[in-house]
Amino acid sequence: MSKHMLGLLAALFLVSVSAGCQKAEDDQEQRPVPVNVQPVELQTPDRGARYTASIVPASQVEVSFRVPGYLTRLHSVPGVDGQRRPLQAGDVVSRGTELARLRPDEYAVKVEQAQAQVSEVRSALATAEAQLREAQAALARSEQEFTRAKNLFETESITKRDYEAAQTQREVSQARVAAIESQIGAIQAKSGGAQAIVREAKLAQDDTLLVAPVSGTVIKRLVEVGSFVAPGRPAFILADTGSLRAVFGIPDIDLPMLHLGNEVSLTADALPGRKFHGRVVSLSPAADTRTRVFDVEVAVRNQANMLRIGMICSLELASPRAAERLPVIPINSVIRSKRSADGYAVYVVEDTTGRKVCRLREITLGDTYGNRVIVTAGLKAGENVVTSGATVVQDGDRVQVVAW
Repeated sequence: MSKHMLGLLAALFLVSVSAGCQKAEDDQEQRPVPVNVQPVELQTPDRGARYTASIVPASQVEVSFRVPGYLTRLHSVPGVDGQRRPLQAGDVVSRGTELARLRPDEYAVKVEQAQAQVSEVRSALATAEAQLREAQAALARSEQEFTRAKNLFETESITKRDYEAAQTQREVSQARVAAIESQIGAIQAKSGGAQAIVREAKLAQDDTLLVAPVSGTVIKRLVEVGSFVAPGRPAFILADTGSLRAVFGIPDIDLPMLHLGNEVSLTADALPGRKFHGRVVSLSPAADTRTRVFDVEVAVRNQANMLRIGMICSLELASPRAAERLPVIPINSVIRSKRSADGYAVYVVEDTTGRKVCRLREITLGDTYGNRVIVTAGLKAGENVVTSGATVVQDGDRVQVVAW
């Protein structure tokens, strides 16, 4: 074979290899990216706002002893086995029920000591009053003697010494009466103090018995028989479970939905199929400085005592705003804008001369509802947005729709 022919074959081979490589590169660059898309739909979103509320008692009190001591007795109630058992959480008590008692011995001794002091004071008072009567009688006699001596002295029937003696005796009697009256005043003051001590000692003795101040359900019992109880330490927590409150927070944007007296309905996951009704009874005038929400309380009618304190309920507030149809897209189709750190965008699939190409579109978002979000600007109904694959495609990439 001639050299010319060998050179031609070599040139053809190089052209063939070069063309093959270029074709592989073109195929690699134009291979479409598989994506899932969903069309933009016009929907009328549920403008009602849903909130989660906690069930709390309308009133709750911590009952404690005013005096310290050792607990000797707890109120008992019939148990499920028919035997009496100590009061415990969940039991219902009436106002005036004797919940518990401390050992009263030392307080009884204090009452006896105070009463003995009162008896001593009363005895001293009786003695002083008897002395006062005697002094007053002596004063009366000395007054008579002085009057007689004065008359006789004026007629010069007695000496001046006798007159002055009668006058001195009258003054001595007056001073004794004044001294005894002062003593009686001091004893009476002491008697008032002693009686106050008796009343305080009796009050402390009475405070060894803890009585339910309200009717309600025992939420907690925090004491045991034999334990030492400090004054002011809660022994029981009682709550009125017949009247409950659903408590939740609401942002300022939804405040127009609520007014005092509004009726609302609540549901609880723990009680499927049950609906409870309530009325707004409290609406905080100021937002919480930390959460920026307004506290709301709803008085709930506890039908058949089914609701329990601490349960979580859901409630929905109807919006007064008129309903309108708005573009809605899945949340997972939204990505961060590449133009603005605070903006959002989506990839929209466009059909260009038979080829599907994704284009980056800046959008403005509205409220979210479940796993969907309203688009207030940037999209229109019928456009297809990428829902799966949005993180791997680029603006202008060819795509292959694998699922709608």
